[in-house]
Amino acid sequence: MAMRMLALLGRAKWTNAIPSERAFPLHGDEYQQLCKQGDVLRERIARQSPLVRAKEWRRKYSLDHTYMDVDEAELTGALPASETASDEDVCDRSMTFVLGADDASFGKSILMLWLSYGLAKKEGRAFFIDDTNWAYGQYDAFFAPASAPACVQPPRHYIVPCPHSAKHLVVSSATLPWTFGDSFEREFTQFRKHGAERSRRIYDLLRRGYEDLFILKGEDALYAASRLAKFKEDAHMHSGSVVGMHIRRGDLHPVEFQFSQDYIPIERYASASRSMLRNQLHASLPGSHRDGDDFHKFLEYVHSPLLLGSDDPEIFDSDELKDAAAPFVVQKAQERIQLATKATLDMAAPAESLRQPGSAYIKHIDENSGWEGGFYRSLFFGLGQSGNGKAASSTTASDDTKRMRELVGRAYLLDLAVLGESDGVVCAVSSASCRLLGVMMGWEAVVGGQWVNVDDGRVWSWDGRG
Repeated sequence: MAMRMLALLGRAKWTNAIPSERAFPLHGDEYQQLCKQGDVLRERIARQSPLVRAKEWRRKYSLDHTYMDVDEAELTGALPASETASDEDVCDRSMTFVLGADDASFGKSILMLWLSYGLAKKEGRAFFIDDTNWAYGQYDAFFAPASAPACVQPPRHYIVPCPHSAKHLVVSSATLPWTFGDSFEREFTQFRKHGAERSRRIYDLLRRGYEDLFILKGEDALYAASRLAKFKEDAHMHSGSVVGMHIRRGDLHPVEFQFSQDYIPIERYASASRSMLRNQLHASLPGSHRDGDDFHKFLEYVHSPLLLGSDDPEIFDSDELKDAAAPFVVQKAQERIQLATKATLDMAAPAESLRQPGSAYIKHIDENSGWEGGFYRSLFFGLGQSGNGKAASSTTASDDTKRMRELVGRAYLLDLAVLGESDGVVCAVSSASCRLLGVMMGWEAVVGGQWVNVDDGRVWSWDGRG
């Protein structure tokens, strides 16, 4: 596998030379190497050819005149013809999104999936999802299958990571700097506008992905709908609304400098939630009641649902949360699948130490490990860890490991499904989940104050940089 320089009709070009027998997808490092090599060859050709403007290819939709697609290279004899039989139904242009073996963050994976889908639709490309090596298992374990294109995928060695003008693109977490890098930002960011409006075009790409792809399966879909209906009914009975908080901890820290090595205090989330509930209450009351600011005067209203989704199961029972949310009582966004703490696991299956009679030697027994503190990449990949300490890969994982990973993913999606249909959400934009919730709630909610970020005062943006 390598890049190859071609000399056709006196003009130099480059192409991807991926052996047709190579399994698809390639490893992320290999895709990165192909893109880096392509950048070097492109620059070299551009410097040597007076017909190629060196900077033109840096624009997102400028045709890269230094590149030749693999199928064309085979037709001209610049590359050996592959044995793959031609198919008249092969897509003219396509994008394949790869869910990778190293993608521990479900939120980031879904964010990039939606963005890639929206971009593919805008560019008129057929869209395919590859979950061959996905750390979470099979895509259709979580979602209804995406609508199949009317055409078929090209031969796998035709699908390349770079350049963006190629007929058949592969996008993965490894290729994001090329697919969604500077040229993408220049093309889709509206620099003359302010605030979240700068990112509106990117938001619309994500929204298209959400609307077409976020369809939960089976009982999870029924549960989420039932759970949400219950909260909506409770809110109506108490003349209130449904407001949710999403609190991410674990190995993700805020962008706000003051808390960059810690976490944003729960009080900040709770305070913003109370303000949102109060504002929505005042907007619904007759004018004569809008002067009251004491929540205790609205005895019914304080029973409005205040929801929480979090990767840290210890937060739910913490005194800090109860005190911060008072007089509201926080409810879990969903209770169908819960991340367990070590204490819960120890109660279900206590870990024991075994000492041989008359010996000081204690046989090592692995202790239970829970999710207290939140989601950590190492903890996720340690699920089902073998006795030699080697974490199971997506291809070698046991059935139990796959099942546990799937449960983690389903729990996360149920939180999103319920919170995303709330009347308001408070979260930290440093988390991909927060940015996803903004997409799920709709643009009017983002700019109208129903989506509130408590991290560094930033507006919504697809990458959290505001």
